[in-house]
Amino acid sequence: METKIDKGKEKLNKFDIRAVQTLFRTLSRNHYNILKMIDNKSGIILTVNSIIISLLMGAMFIADESNKSIIGVSARVLILFSMLSMIFALIGMLPHKYFGRKFKASDYRGSLYAQNFSKQSLEGFKSEFDRIMNSGNSTYDEMIKDLYFLGQIIALKQRLLIISVFIFFIGLLSAMGYAIFNGMFTRLF
Repeated sequence: METKIDKGKEKLNKFDIRAVQTLFRTLSRNHYNILKMIDNKSGIILTVNSIIISLLMGAMFIADESNKSIIGVSARVLILFSMLSMIFALIGMLPHKYFGRKFKASDYRGSLYAQNFSKQSLEGFKSEFDRIMNSGNSTYDEMIKDLYFLGQIIALKQRLLIISVFIFFIGLLSAMGYAIFNGMFTRLF
């Protein structure tokens, strides 16, 4: 006679289509939210850096002659690093495209990604979707591959964002260090 525990274990071991659908829906939503956060953070980096660059350029023009050399060098260093930071933030904001050795080596065509299927004719798109929907396993296989390559793109965008913040941080520390170091020595001697 089967017990309730055995029935519960048997139910857990069975393939549950609703659980699989929930898994894909959750992963897709999480990927979308992460991409949105990366774009928002990149936008913040661009805004902060552009404000700093504007303020520093103004400060360089209105500084008196005695402080102009210290402010000038510090401002130039920070402007340079801010611009480099902005470049990495902009690259991270670019629309993603599946690429790389892993993508080329896989048999995935990127059929679920809009940039790929937007190049197809309606008939080509329909036949590709018919191919995907022919069996349940190929549908899940396509979704798994799409999620994997989207995850690869997210990881790349996150690295670009980290590099952007790190470059800004180094520039800020360098400019502050130079200004403090030279400001102290000019007052001491």
